[in-house]
Amino acid sequence: MNIIFKTNRLYLREFNIQDAIHLYKMNNDPDVIKYTGDLAFNSLEDAEKLLLDYDYKAFNMGRWAVCLKENDTFLGWCGLKYHPNEKLVEVGYRFYKTHWNKGYATESAKASITYGFETLKLREIYAHAHIDNLPSHSVIEKCGLHFINEAIYDGMPAKLYKIESPFYSIKHISAHETYIVRQPVLREGRPIEDCVFEGDNFEDTFHLGLFFKSQLVGVASYMNNKSKLFSEENQYQLRGMAILKEFQHKGLGKLLVIEGEKILLQKKAERLWFNAREIAISFYKNNNYHIHGNAFNIPQVGIHYIMSKKLI
Repeated sequence: MNIIFKTNRLYLREFNIQDAIHLYKMNNDPDVIKYTGDLAFNSLEDAEKLLLDYDYKAFNMGRWAVCLKENDTFLGWCGLKYHPNEKLVEVGYRFYKTHWNKGYATESAKASITYGFETLKLREIYAHAHIDNLPSHSVIEKCGLHFINEAIYDGMPAKLYKIESPFYSIKHISAHETYIVRQPVLREGRPIEDCVFEGDNFEDTFHLGLFFKSQLVGVASYMNNKSKLFSEENQYQLRGMAILKEFQHKGLGKLLVIEGEKILLQKKAERLWFNAREIAISFYKNNNYHIHGNAFNIPQVGIHYIMSKKLI
């Protein structure tokens, strides 16, 4: 039995094939699936097939069985679901009707959120509920999520919510402090001296560090440097953007970009430009940066493109 998390009254564990009967029974209760958009299983075998095909390793998360500590009673399920198209994680839950109004949904959802932030190091977690599902809205709000907007979700009117991790922060750091992240990400296998960039210690240069609790996990450096490609007088160059491998693909780079842009606007910078690694092109495009010219090679580093955004 793979237990994911324990609370005062409950434990959350991965599904096993014996749970099929519970999923089958819950989804065959019209009241349980009333606001979900899901259909009843045609047979117990269909529920078993769902569990046999369930893959926790795909995204390192999933829905988990919620059980009572005292007697191992299966109450329902709760957990995290990754939506690859939207690139976001949602918390969700479903319980036998006999176990409603006992605080189990709130307790297990809080546990799932804590697991997402502490163990998976997620930046944010979302939730949604049918607009008429008032008990579910109450659970979501008790878990600390904040209302975003109303939208059509899976063909149904819903309210959307979000909570951000309390463990991430951005601070100004020194050039020297960036090396611990630059080296494994941008200069892997090379001496620490190769992590020193021209302009690191210029008066107008500033370095941002992204921290998970007290651990530095991401860096970005902004240097007052004019490119001949652009006409603006007050230009800045982004250099050394890097996120430790363990923390990549969590949307953390966007935090550094947004914070950097805020500071640059205060400095009345007109354009931000940089040499973007080929692997990072889509990330920057998604943040409204544009390619200029053709690809070029930086020796010992790789293929790059010049990209920029007009800030003012």
